[in-house]
Amino acid sequence: MERIELLPGVYLRAIQAEKFKTACFSVNFLQPLTKQLAPVNALLPSVLLRGTQHYPTIRDISAHLDDCYGASFGTLVRKRGDIVTSGFYADFIEDQFTPDAMPVFSAMTDFLAELLFAPCRTADGQFLPAFVEGERQNLCNAIAARINDKRSYAVWQLLAAMCADEPYGIPRLGDLETAQAVTPQALQAHYETLLRSAPVELFYMGRQTPEAVTEQMTQALSRLPKRQVQPVSYRPMPGTPTPRTITEQLDVTQGKLCIGLRTNCDGADEPAFVALQLLNVIFGSGINSKLFLHVREELGLCYYASSSLERCKGIMLISSGIDFSQFGAARDAILQQLDACKQGQITWDELETARRYLCSAWRASLDAPGRIDDFYLGQAICRSEATIEDRIALLEHVTLQQVIDAANRIVLDTVYFLKGAEA
Repeated sequence: MERIELLPGVYLRAIQAEKFKTACFSVNFLQPLTKQLAPVNALLPSVLLRGTQHYPTIRDISAHLDDCYGASFGTLVRKRGDIVTSGFYADFIEDQFTPDAMPVFSAMTDFLAELLFAPCRTADGQFLPAFVEGERQNLCNAIAARINDKRSYAVWQLLAAMCADEPYGIPRLGDLETAQAVTPQALQAHYETLLRSAPVELFYMGRQTPEAVTEQMTQALSRLPKRQVQPVSYRPMPGTPTPRTITEQLDVTQGKLCIGLRTNCDGADEPAFVALQLLNVIFGSGINSKLFLHVREELGLCYYASSSLERCKGIMLISSGIDFSQFGAARDAILQQLDACKQGQITWDELETARRYLCSAWRASLDAPGRIDDFYLGQAICRSEATIEDRIALLEHVTLQQVIDAANRIVLDTVYFLKGAEA
């Protein structure tokens, strides 16, 4: 499963698989995450998917996808560490399963070329103002609606404070003020810059041979201008920060306690990250974790409590819902469970249950093309050549001491507490 360079700065990973009757591919343009460009990167794929020269309306595009036996074509905007990716994801039936043996894959790559290189434009070459205005309003609505989901909002607020001096603190879609200021001219200029200089990661999974995929994708992207590729890199932030606590008040009925920690684990170090993943399951991911069994069930301090990892940034996030009066007790109990892991208070049953759970989850991902796509995008960004099968093999041999070592590299950074206005 080799990652090959098709064109300058354009890389493809193609997986030939016979197990599905559908195939998929994704196209991802990589950019450094900045405040000014976050909403532009989020907006661009949506504007491109509004209409092209051959399919000038959403209805025309929908009719074309229907003609391709119900193929789907959607936008992708993902944040990985200090990098944001924007592009498209396509899912479509395999050619041999259509009644007339229609070459659906080539139709999809032709449509990709149409989206990228023949968008609807004004006479002077700009994006249509109506398209930009409509999608900009949709983007602004999505940004404004973030506060409605208090659980996610609390995590965003934690990251904004924890990574205030780092690009990772910028929301994936950007902020409302910057999004409202995006013009057709600014979007057009960014589009041209993206085609000239952004690294591109392509993923394909289906029955086509890697050689056939290489040929089709190279042809689809052959109209890229002469490129001076600007490399991007993820930047985990190691170190020992000074812990801080931030409190915010809103009209909420349940408190949100979020804790951000630095893992001091480079995402490119597969053995170290696999040990950290196993620790995360033992500590806070799932119904057999210490947070669930002890903090939620035994002590009754949280309505929910779980931990997650951001590999490309070296961050562990803990998210919990609590009564306002339980802030101190819940915070201390959560951190005490992490300290227990650092001191090696992990039973054989905890270790093996977590190992089986994680190995099973990774094996299940082999039947989910979207998860496979997401995994290999992360691998490309972290510059790791390990496969999912390699990850499983490493998991099966992680020792208790490696898990304890992973725990002891973790340091507390920021505690965020969202409480009610009258609390």
